[in-house]
Amino acid sequence: MILIANALGIPARIVVGYLADNLLGPINMYLIALCYLGTITYVWMTIQTRAAMYIFSVFYGLAVGATQGVYVGALASLTSDPQKMGTRFGMVSTLSGFATLAGPPTVGAIIDQSGGDYKWAQVWGGTLAFGAALAVFASRTAAVGLKFKARL
Repeated sequence: MILIANALGIPARIVVGYLADNLLGPINMYLIALCYLGTITYVWMTIQTRAAMYIFSVFYGLAVGATQGVYVGALASLTSDPQKMGTRFGMVSTLSGFATLAGPPTVGAIIDQSGGDYKWAQVWGGTLAFGAALAVFASRTAAVGLKFKARL
């Protein structure tokens, strides 16, 4: 199933890159991708059969590929001064590093506390994706206000 998710992430990156460049803008595309990722992570809780898990792997791979494929462009679009680009990427990478280090032990503790049930870990993952979407929306609003047609 990991193979399926990773394989579907490849075309997802291409499609969201195209949509971000030519239609929606990287921030708007990133918001859509994060909301899709949060939703699909919540849907994971409803999976009961092996066949459903394979189908879920397809959609999860698309969601993860979409978010990973557009976040660099989204960050770059918020930086108007090219001299600050490296600093901003460094700051975001530092925060991502902490999340990467703290995420697995946190989820492991959640699973242990719930007696091996993954439901609350899935809730945690979906909630973090929606929290990230709120943070990106706040950044977008700070940049252009509530102009929903702004291509940012």
